[in-house]
Order: sequence, then C-alpha cells, then structure tokens
Amino acid sequence: MTPEPSPLPAAPDALDRARKPLLPAPSRDLMRTAARLALATAYRSLQPTSRERFAREPERPMLRRLYYRTEDGWQAPLFRLAPCPGGPGEPVVLAHGLGVNRHSLDYGGPLSLGRALSAAGFEVFLLEHRGDRSAIAPPSAPPFDFDDIVHQDLPAALGRVLEETGFARALMVGHGLGGQAIYGALAVSRGAELAAATTICAPARFPRPRTTATALALARQLIPPGLTLPTRAAAALMAPSARAEGAGGLASAALPGEVARGLLLHGTEDLSGALLRQILLWLERGSLCDRGDRLDYVAALAGLDTPLQIVCAEGDPLCRPAQAEAALGPLAGPTEVLRLGEQWGHLDPLLSTEAPQAVFPAVVAWLERWRRRCW
Repeated sequence: MTPEPSPLPAAPDALDRARKPLLPAPSRDLMRTAARLALATAYRSLQPTSRERFAREPERPMLRRLYYRTEDGWQAPLFRLAPCPGGPGEPVVLAHGLGVNRHSLDYGGPLSLGRALSAAGFEVFLLEHRGDRSAIAPPSAPPFDFDDIVHQDLPAALGRVLEETGFARALMVGHGLGGQAIYGALAVSRGAELAAATTICAPARFPRPRTTATALALARQLIPPGLTLPTRAAAALMAPSARAEGAGGLASAALPGEVARGLLLHGTEDLSGALLRQILLWLERGSLCDRGDRLDYVAALAGLDTPLQIVCAEGDPLCRPAQAEAALGPLAGPTEVLRLGEQWGHLDPLLSTEAPQAVFPAVVAWLERWRRRCW
C-alpha cells in the first residue's frame, strides 16, 4: 500500500514555486504577457493570410489533485476527472507522451480523451510523473530516465489510485512514451495492478540502423545525464510559424493549427538528458530495453494475459504500425488493433477534429469491455 503523502502545494507549478524566483510575481506576469504578445505578432507576420487565431489555450477546469510519493522521494500529482453522475467510476489512468503533458489528453471540449472516458462513467486520472514541471524532486535527486518512471512513478501512482478508489485494479491508456511505460509496467508487475490497457502510437520495436548505429552510440555518450533540454522554450519560439499540416507528419490538417500552436505554448515539457540517452539506446539496439540493455520490456510480456488494445497510424513517422503491433507477439491475452490511415499523424489520434468520432469511441468501447476486471 502506498503511504499517504504529506501535505503539498496545490498550485500547478509546485516545483517552480519551490525554487527561489528570479523576479517578483508582477514582473514575471508582465514578462509572460509581453512574450505572448510578441509571439502573436510574429504569427501574424509569418502567416498573414491565416484566418485562425494564434493559439487556443487548453481549457483548465478546476480538477482535484491527488498526489503520490515514490519510494525514492519524488512527489507528483494525478489530475482527477470525476465520472458522469451515476457512473460506476472504474479508474482509468492516462499517461501522456514524450515532451508533452496532460493537456494532450485533455485539451478541452471534444478534443479530450479524458472527458470521453468520464462521460462513459469512468473516473479518470491524468498522470504526471517526474518529467513534468509539477513534480517535486527530493533534495539532490539524481538524473532520471525511463526506468525510473516505470519502476518508481507508475507503481506509486497506480497504488495511490487504487487506494483512493477502492478498486482492485485500474485501466490505463498511454500515448507514445506513456504507452511504452504501460509495457514497462506490465513487464515488471505482470499485470497485477492493470485490468486492461490501450496504447496509442507507442513503438515496441525500432528499425535497427545499419549505418547510424555508431553515430547513435556517440550521441548517447555525448549527452550529459544531468542535462535538461529546454524544449518548452524552443516549442514556444516555434509556435508562430507552426501549422499542423507542416509538422512533419506529427499531425495533419485535421488538427487545428490554433490547437497545434496552443500545445507548443502550453502543452510541452523539458526533456531529461538521461531519458534521451535511454531513448537513443532503444534506437541503437532496436528494442525497448532498460538502461543497461539487460531487460527487454516487450519480450518480458511473454505469456501475459492482460487485455491490450493498440491504436496506430499509417502516417505516423515516429511509430509505424509494424513498430506498434510488435507488442502483440509475446502476449497470450485478448488483443485488438485499430489501424488508422495515412492521413493520421502522431498527435492526430488525440487532437484531430476526427479523433472524437474515429478514435475515442473505440478506446471507450475497449475499456468498457474489460471494466469488470477492475473489481
């Protein structure tokens, strides 16, 4: 049983507040306003014919935060979406992808997988882990990678959800890195805490690079584990010139440009150097392995009977269908695949205007099929 965490700040930027600010609050607010005005002006200069507004901010409803604490001292929130009135409330944990945050799973209005699940009677928990700005690190915390998220954050978060809701097991949906974390959790716990799962655009295998393996190994060695890549700032600078259909296959024209720019401004997170090193190791080895290349998380799924749904897209450059479907091989339980067409990119299954009709109902139906396994 996960121990009850001590009282924590309720602010969404708890970690930022724990640090000594460089500027007083009024000055910081003024600088943020000036920066956003400058970005909006740049957008109008770069895209003068566009009729879209610069950026649509994600909706920020008042959600209850449920904090969990890991064995190595990190603390992070789960943002809670209550089930619709009368819903049975089986818990569903949603895990976001690499470099983005919970807003990719709950942008607002119809573009919210979380709210679709809530409307179906599930109690939804939007996971934040040690890679998110709201996480609170212990003193002198070492650099973290994927293994830490799998072995520390997920067990603590799932334990906290089950303790809070009283269910025996939870359901889980993960996009990108969040889906890969599901494979890691299943490999480590053998499905003890998960009733069923859905992974969206989550590669389980990687093409072995014959000509770039040495370069990948060198790049991995050159990245300091303690480095934090300022991807939030970089994304904000990219926002004025961003158009969904020009995102290199990450999104299509069906993802509104104002949402793509809003995600760059409000839905991105900085990247850990140690995490990036482990991802480069995956690309070098071709497998979803631990940091020491001793455990293949996907191979460790052999014989597991946890029901798994895989959503993939022909047009996703980060996760080709064959890479996603490679997770099916070792499994012994029920599986389902939703393969989307070439017009679907990496972010489209969550944020395209077509996702509420083409993707969300399929995910809801899959989890409804297995909700009894939570009891």
